[in-house]
This record gives sequence, C-alpha cells and structure tokens, in this order.
Amino acid sequence: MQEHSSSTNIIIASRQVIIHGLTLMVLFFSPGISSAQEHLVPLGSNYTIRAFLQKNNPTGFRIQSSVTDTVTLPFIDDFARPGIYPFDSLWMDNDAFINSTFCDRPVTIGVATLDGLDAYGRPHDSLATADAIADYLTSQPIDLGGLQGDTSVWLSFYYQAQGLGDIPEVGDSLVVQFRDTAGTWNHVWSIPGRSDTVFQRVSIHVNDPVYLYKGFQFRFYNIATVNGNRDHWNLDYVILNKNTLPNDSIRDNGFINVRPSLLNEFTSMPYNHYKGLASPASAMVSSISDTVRNINYGITSLNYVATISDENGNSLFNSFPGVNQSGSSGSLLVFDTNLGGFSYPVTIPKDSTGFLVKTYFAQPGFQSNANNDTIRYTQTFENYYSYDDGSAEIGYGVTGNTDVRVAYRFDVKQTDTLRGVQIYFNPVGLNVHNKLFQLAYWDQLSVSGNSDHLVYKLINQKPANVDSLNGFATYLFDTLLVVPPGPAYVGFFQNEPGTIYGLGLDRNTDSHANMFYHLDGFWYQSTINGSWMIRPLFGDTIRTATVGIDELASVPVFDIFPNPACDHFTVRFQDEISSPRILKLSDITGREISSWVVKNNSCFVDVGNLGRGIYLVTIINANTGVEAVRKLLLQ
Repeated sequence: MQEHSSSTNIIIASRQVIIHGLTLMVLFFSPGISSAQEHLVPLGSNYTIRAFLQKNNPTGFRIQSSVTDTVTLPFIDDFARPGIYPFDSLWMDNDAFINSTFCDRPVTIGVATLDGLDAYGRPHDSLATADAIADYLTSQPIDLGGLQGDTSVWLSFYYQAQGLGDIPEVGDSLVVQFRDTAGTWNHVWSIPGRSDTVFQRVSIHVNDPVYLYKGFQFRFYNIATVNGNRDHWNLDYVILNKNTLPNDSIRDNGFINVRPSLLNEFTSMPYNHYKGLASPASAMVSSISDTVRNINYGITSLNYVATISDENGNSLFNSFPGVNQSGSSGSLLVFDTNLGGFSYPVTIPKDSTGFLVKTYFAQPGFQSNANNDTIRYTQTFENYYSYDDGSAEIGYGVTGNTDVRVAYRFDVKQTDTLRGVQIYFNPVGLNVHNKLFQLAYWDQLSVSGNSDHLVYKLINQKPANVDSLNGFATYLFDTLLVVPPGPAYVGFFQNEPGTIYGLGLDRNTDSHANMFYHLDGFWYQSTINGSWMIRPLFGDTIRTATVGIDELASVPVFDIFPNPACDHFTVRFQDEISSPRILKLSDITGREISSWVVKNNSCFVDVGNLGRGIYLVTIINANTGVEAVRKLLLQ
C-alpha cells in the first residue's frame, strides 16, 4: 500500500529502505534437493495465548471493564503491563498479542504484536492462501472535543517489522486509520512489509477538524497471510497527546529486556541435579545485568535494586539500598549487580521448585509509566533440562535427500534415568500430524569425525501437540535409560527425506553451539541463532524393585493432560489395557489422597478441591504390581 494523506500532516522518523524478504511456508520440500539446508518457517499458532486462557479465563477472552465515557488525553501505552491482551481501558479489541519475546531491542519492555492469528492464538483462516486484514488494535473513544484549531495534537508510535518472528513481505503492510465525525475510517498512514529489526518512530499530526471531536478513535491493522503465526509487526509506546511536537511526548525511564535465567548454562534443570552439584554456585551467573533506557527524561538519577526470594516469599538475596546511576536523555544505563557467589538453596526437600528474581528502580519526580520499572522472572527447577525460555517465535526445519536427523547436546550433571523428551512441534501449512519420526538418544557425537553412537531409538512417533497447552508434546520412552554425567544427545530421525516438522525455535536464547543436524551422510553444527524447544525428561522413574526385561511390557505407559492443570486432568494410556489398573493420587511426600480402578483407555479426574502444588500420579498394573509414576502440577 502507498503512503498518502489528505489534510493530515505526517512525519515519519524512519529509514525509507525496503528489503524484500522470503518466508518459507510449506513443510515439505522436494527430495531432489541436493544441498543440505536449515530453514526457518512461520509457526501455526500461539500456545502462550492458549495456556493463558486455560489458566486465567477458560471460557473466553479478557474480562472487559466498562468504559462509560471517553478517554482523556494523554493516551499512553507502552504495553508493559502484565497479561497477553491490550489494556481494556485503552483498547477495544483482543487481536494484538502483548508480549516481551517477539520483539528485538524494544523501546521499553513489552510490545503489541500483530500477526496472522486471532485472539485465541489460532489462524484467522487456516485454509487461506491470499493476504487479508488480520489483527486490529483499536483505541477506545478519546475526547478531542474543544481542540478545534489546535495544531499541537500528535499521534506517535514505534513500529518494528519482523523482530524475532516472521518477516512481513512487501505484499503485507501495517496501516493506521482515523475515525472521523461521520463514523468513517480513513487511511492516514501505512508501510509495506520489510525485513528489519530496528524500531522506527512515526508521528502523525491530528489537526483536521473532522478528527477533533469527543469520541475520536484511531486504529492499527495489518495485512498478512492469515493461515498462521506469521508476518509480524511489533508496536511500542503509542502516545496521543496535545501540547506536543513530532517525535516528542515521551518522558520516561524503562527497562528494555526481560530477565534471562540466572543459571549460566540452562534455563531450567532438574532440581535434584542442581542440588547434587559439588558447587551449585558454579552453575550460576556471577552478576545480574539490566539496561534502562532514558527517553527524553533529561538528567535523572535512578536507584536500582535486585532481589531473589523462594516460592514462599522468603528473601534470599537483596541488593538494597541498591546502586545509583545518573544519565541524560537518550542514554542507556547499564546496571550490574554482583551476586557474590550466590546460589539457590539446596535444602528444600522437593524435586522441583521455583525462585522469584525481581529487579526494579526508583527515581525522583514524575514518571509517565510505572509499569516498565520492574522485571520479574521465575527461575524454575523441574524434571527437565532446557535452553529455551518457553516461547517459540519461529519454526525450524532441515531438508535433505536421506537420513535427516537432529541431535541436541545437554551436559547432564549426575547419573539419572532419562524417561523421555518434550518437543515443541508447531507446524503450519500441510498437516504433518500423521508423519512418523523416531526419537533418539546418543551418548557420543562428533561433527569433525562425522560419527555418533546411537544408544536408543523409539520408532513410529508422531509430531502431535494436542495434549499440551504450552505447545510441548511429551514422549515417554518404553525402556529405562540410565544416563551418566556428561554429554547426552537427544533428538529424532525424520522418516521421510525433505520433511520439515516445524520444530519450535526460541529466538531470545541461543544454544546453537549444542544443536546438530545430519543430512545425506554428514553431521553439521547449526548456524542459526536460537534454541530448539526440545527438553530431555529425567526422573519420575518406574518404581519397582522387581521389574526385569521380561516385565517391561507390563509397565503402564500413560500421559497426563493438561499438565500443569487447574481443576481436572485426564490420564490416557498409550497401550491397550489388558488388565485392570489402579490410579493413585498422592501428595509430594507420598501420602495417598485417593485411588481408583481404571478399566478404560482414559480416565477423567476432578481435583478442584485440592490446593496448588506438586502431586504424584501412580498407575499400577493390577496383575503384575508393576507401577509407573509421573508428577502433576496444580496451578
């Protein structure tokens, strides 16, 4: 779309450079392709939204607050508030995704992302092939009455094409419209798709009399491919105000980035493995680093504080009274807090827990937005190793003629039982849910020597994710795998040459040095920055002293979903039931809460009367006494 205006004056503070991008859409490539390649593909949906709805509002969208009158100036939103939907006192619709992960170097923490998905995180039209209007971000009615003849009213905002997500092509666009006194939406600005991760600022003069009335509205929308999580635009710091100038209005100091893990190698690891380290402090970063952006605030002094507490709120670390720094307009203030050898406690009698890392700053005088002056991050210890932060911004795949494999290296810290793997599959385009692959575990792999040692392979698996609201599908192995300390490689073989399964890739962390793929007879190290969303599961072992090789066939193999759960969960068996099974629910100490006899392939369990926490689900083969145990988290 071309940029144009009638009586509305526009100043665009941006580079007028358009880079044509190519987005890979389909999940199948011709087996005749001779060169080995890695590919990035758009995702099909957004599981962060689905998980949020399940946990906070399973029956619908955000709860709308009633807006009985128009919004008064200034209208300001930098999207730093908690939640996934636009703030309902300022915005009317739910399409935009509020997040801190799809953006790259935002103005301040938090953006509104427009994509090809609806408010539920699903494609607007999964069968569409042509571009269409996808997401709207529409302001509540705003009072501009009494401003006739006033030339000081400006709308300003920052936008970013692509960010860490999918590139909007030239046929896509970001559009701004104004609603006039007759109720007509008029086009006032647009920009075609581009490959660019730099935020640009736009200032639009609101001086036409048809807009200066009580009830004025403006809105953004994007034209995109509406069959998946693609064609991303990020918006930051939207301001409509009077008595201002182009590229003015903002007076703020705010954090820029989300908090990364305080573990120096992983985002999560089994708590028992962490507790078993000779020096847990060696697994920690040495300091906490945060960056605050001074936006036209002038010379100011900030007092920065970092705190760490356990899941019960007990303080473990506090840098108070904090560090003072002064900076001028446009400066970036970097705060580094030495942890002084801090480590998370190892005395908690649990096999999973979490710690809250909170950093914040205080400043004298007026601040336009207090939501971006605090960062909260929960460091979790579960039964898996992970490099990713739990959010997928793009999909990953490889294509080749023969023998397509991926292997992910994890430095396991103690001997334990590898029980399975969680994988985030999120395909778009052709359905691959019935395409088979083979899970694998290697204990050795060498790119330079082009060699590996395969220990275990589980055949006939499907890239489904229907059982997991956060996008991870859980695959349990059918045998016990005792893994020693040191490198362990988990991944899969693709059964068909050229097949891409849409493996989730987190772009906010980078572990490509541990990512390997095999094509046409050779191993390669990945060259794409990011982290595959593959997590090896440890512990939760089969608890019986008499299980031998011949008895493994009688071990119950089952899934729990959803997990985490709120008020109910379902147990579904992966094998056919030939004899009755006993389901026991216990607390984390092993105290039995209830039990049932299960004769069908699935069982629905109501736990609405139980408190939050970790529970154990035990399935016992009534004939053999062989049992299997899995953890259940109630939130």
